[in-house]
Amino acid sequence: MQQIAFGGEKHERLEISVAGYERAASGDYHDDNWLRVNVSIAAGAFRGSFSATFQAAELFDLCTDLSRLHETLSGRVRFETLEDQLSLEFIGNGRGSIELQGEALDQSGIGNKLIFAIQLDQTQLHQSLQSLRVAVAAFPVRT
Repeated sequence: MQQIAFGGEKHERLEISVAGYERAASGDYHDDNWLRVNVSIAAGAFRGSFSATFQAAELFDLCTDLSRLHETLSGRVRFETLEDQLSLEFIGNGRGSIELQGEALDQSGIGNKLIFAIQLDQTQLHQSLQSLRVAVAAFPVRT
């Protein structure tokens, strides 16, 4: 299992744990690239977790985009999953502070919604990016 975390150690934290591919490779691009994940959020007084599926390409694109944000510390990066269970926006102020704004649905399309925000600094973003790179290497996009 590969863990990607944004924020603090216990509080104000988003964790994405990638358990593996949903199924064995069959030669179909979309079917081959579904990942089983668990999402945990601690934001203010709210705590929760839910299971979801993400496409491997979604994590790869997030890694690419966050790498650019980490270099400049300025701008916006959006992450949205095909199933709409997690959408994130990272907003860099150019001085080392990044705001992570997110929306999570516990079930695709019909679930309960949590809207949250987590403050990050460039050091935390660096650590998150490192764990994201490890996860992307462990579960690459299958072609």
